[in-house]
Order: sequence, then structure tokens, then C-alpha cells
Amino acid sequence: MENTTPLIGILGELSPPSPNSAFQNFKRQGCVDTYVSIFEKLQTNAIIIPFFSNSSEKIIKKYISSIDGLLLLGGNDVTPSLYNETKKDECKKTNKQYDLFTINLINEAYKQKKPILGICRGAQMINITFNGTLYQDQKYDKRESKEQNHFDLNNIDTYSHKIIINKESLLYKIFQKQIIDVNSLHHQSINEVGNNLKLSALSLDGVVEAIEHIDEKRFIIGVQWHPETLFTKNNTMEPLFREFIKRSSIS
Repeated sequence: MENTTPLIGILGELSPPSPNSAFQNFKRQGCVDTYVSIFEKLQTNAIIIPFFSNSSEKIIKKYISSIDGLLLLGGNDVTPSLYNETKKDECKKTNKQYDLFTINLINEAYKQKKPILGICRGAQMINITFNGTLYQDQKYDKRESKEQNHFDLNNIDTYSHKIIINKESLLYKIFQKQIIDVNSLHHQSINEVGNNLKLSALSLDGVVEAIEHIDEKRFIIGVQWHPETLFTKNNTMEPLFREFIKRSSIS
């Protein structure tokens, strides 16, 4: 099949109302401009997929049929009951309907063999969809060291720590490096890796930093860091987005 410019579907984030505005009583959907600017720079088209709590299977199929690749963004915590756990006090705000909508999108994209890239919460949602589990809070579950800051608000567009990439992974083929620097903004992380997924990167203190589908022909990658904000500062994350776009152009 001849390569064409793909259309990337970005699942919109749910945001609280903006204070001191005419619409302060209304919730918002959308994404930060960083994602849009990446695809603009890489000369790729993108649309934002809105969340409808009552979306039917037919609507989900139509959404996925209209795009060539699915991008899942960061956001709120994931509903623990979706991975068979009771919510702990350390788990923050969740939205089960939004989580189920996300799972339905992932399942349909998988059925239609569309590439999927998940960032932070997006990676966690990929793992949940494939029957994996999460740590509801890394510090509570003692899954992070004092030496590495996984919730680094001060360095969201610069490096927080290093990760080690599995040499037997698609992620390694993309970056051509075993150790890279990443940023970090999460308090939840992947525990048990889901079915048909494999671990592709760890932080130095053992936190799961990336997962991917066991079949490299299926581009399904989830990364725990935020490559989109690093992209604005340097080109170290460009290979990941370029490979996503490349796979989407032939899906």
C-alpha cells in the first residue's frame, strides 16, 4: 500500500471548568496545544475525539474507522475496579465512564489493527485493556526510590531520570539506545503487565516505564513519561512520534 498522510485521532482529556470565565460552570474537553504542534511540525493531520458517556459500539467503530492511528493522553487516575481492586485513599479522582470509553476505543483500534500510542495514563489504560494491573500509588506500594523523582512538576519539559530499554523491543529499534533520559509526572504505574504485552523499559529503581505488544508488527506502545513536552525542547523524542506516524500511514 502506498504511504499517505495519516489522520491521528487524539482522545480528548476531561478538564475541570476554568475559573473566572464566562464558562466557569462547564467542564472542558480537548488537549494541550503541545500535541497538536507536534503533528503540525511533522506534517501530519490530527483530530480530537470527544468523550460521550453513552457512546454505542457503532459510534466507537465509526470513530476508529475514520482515523489511522490512536493517541491516548495523560490525565486522571484509572478506576481501580477495572483491574479488580478496591480504591485506596491514595488513589485520586477517577471517572469510570471515561475509562470504559477509553477501553472501548483501544479494543476497537486493536480489532481494526490501527496503531496505538499511549502516554502516561494512556500507557496505563493500554495495560488495563489487556488485563494488566496498576499500582494505585507508587509511594504507598513502595515502588519508587528516594533517589528518583517520578512526580517532578518542576521539570516537565526537561529530564528527571534515566530509563533502561529492553534490547529485544520495538522501542529499542526506535531509539537505537538502551539508556535514555526522560521526564516524569505520575504517581500511579504499571504493576502486572497485561496479556500479549511485554515490558520494554524500566526506570533505574524498577518502575515500569514502557510496554508494547508482543508482536512488533502491531504498533501498540505505552510510555510512562511525557515525550510530547520533551519534543518542544529537543528532538530526542522525535523518533517515537515519527514511527507512530509511519505505522499509521500504512495501517
